Amino acid sequence: MTAMGCAQFVVRLVQARDGKEEMRQWSERELLRSLAWLKRMNARGYDVTLRPAGQHGLLLLDGLQEADLQRLDARGWHSAAVVEVQHGRLQAWIKLSVHPVADALRGQAASRLADDLCRSGSAITVAEFGALAGLTCHAPGMAEGQAARYALLQALSGTVATAAAPCLERMAHLPDLPPPPRLSMPQGAVRKRSGGRAR
Repeated sequence: MTAMGCAQFVVRLVQARDGKEEMRQWSERELLRSLAWLKRMNARGYDVTLRPAGQHGLLLLDGLQEADLQRLDARGWHSAAVVEVQHGRLQAWIKLSVHPVADALRGQAASRLADDLCRSGSAITVAEFGALAGLTCHAPGMAEGQAARYALLQALSGTVATAAAPCLERMAHLPDLPPPPRLSMPQGAVRKRSGGRAR
C-alpha cells in the first residue's frame, strides 16, 4: 500500500463459494487497523483484493512470470510493487505518475503493455483489483486449508516507471483514445466507514 502511494483504497471481499460480495473504502491507516478482520474473513472463504480509490496513476498487470518482469524492467517499465499470487504467477502494479492519469490514457498504456507481452507468449491480462499480500486465494483449483498459498509481496520500489512519461505524452496526442472495457469502473456504491475497524 505504501509503494502504491494512494490516499484511499477500495477493498473487495468475495465469498468464493457463492459469489457474495462486499466493498469497503478505507485510508491506508484504516485498512491496516482492519487487517485482523480481513484475515478472519479470508479464513471464512472470502477472497480479499484491493485497488486505488478514485482517480490514480497506477495500472495492474496479472498473469506475469519472472521473465515478463525482466522484459518490462529492460524497457523502463519497472514495477512499483509485485505480488506473487500463485507459484510463478505474478501481479505487478506499475506507477505511471504520482498524479492522477485519465482513465483513457491508463487503459491505453495497460493494453499496449499487455499486448506486447502476450506477443512473447505470455497470457497477460489487465486487472482492476489486485491480491492483498499475506492472504490466501480460494479460487477453483487453488489449495485450501494448511496447503493454501499466501499471496507474497515479492518486490516493491514505489517509483514511477521511467518509460511512463514519454509513453503517456505520445498517446495524449493521438485522436480518439477510448478507455478499454476491461478497465471500466465498476458500477454500484462503495461503502465507506469513518472508523478503521469493520463490523
